[in-house]
Amino acid sequence: MNAVQEMEWFRRIKQDDVQAFNLLFNRYWERLYLFAYRKIQSEDDAKDIIQNIFITCWLKRHQIDIQTSVEAYLFSMTRYELLSFISRSIKLREKLDLLTQVILPAFEEPLLPMEARDIDQLVKQEEEKLPARMKQIFRMAREQNLSIREISTQLQLSEQNVRNQLNTAITKVKIGLGEAVLAAIFISHL
Repeated sequence: MNAVQEMEWFRRIKQDDVQAFNLLFNRYWERLYLFAYRKIQSEDDAKDIIQNIFITCWLKRHQIDIQTSVEAYLFSMTRYELLSFISRSIKLREKLDLLTQVILPAFEEPLLPMEARDIDQLVKQEEEKLPARMKQIFRMAREQNLSIREISTQLQLSEQNVRNQLNTAITKVKIGLGEAVLAAIFISHL
């Protein structure tokens, strides 16, 4: 396979050719996955990153303008996504440390009924900020008490996709909830 053939594949992809996209995917998926995995040492996260790269390639196929080679372009996208992932992970870890060290100890005391309603309202506010599919999965797990397998079956998604979206939703809600509680604690001490 040479660079000219790959550029032809990409030209066809820009014309909505799914078969050409599948050829490109099959050619690069494993190489990109192994590259990502070596950097972050997480199978699930590496798979998610590469899946997002190919989703982005398909969704933005009409805007993408490759100046070098398809291979160079895909590996550059992977490097960028890895840097973004690492940055998000560092920020998330810092926020989670703040939550566990400052906020969670305040929750060890029993909640008054009014405080419980306030927290439930905050959770709902954070839930509303989630993307539509993620919000749907979060609600199915939280309100309907469905398992990942049941959600996967109902929405016709892979269990891994449901698990990833649910974990991301829970993390986002926790962070938003923690920030709201921190603000309330700060305001109450003024």
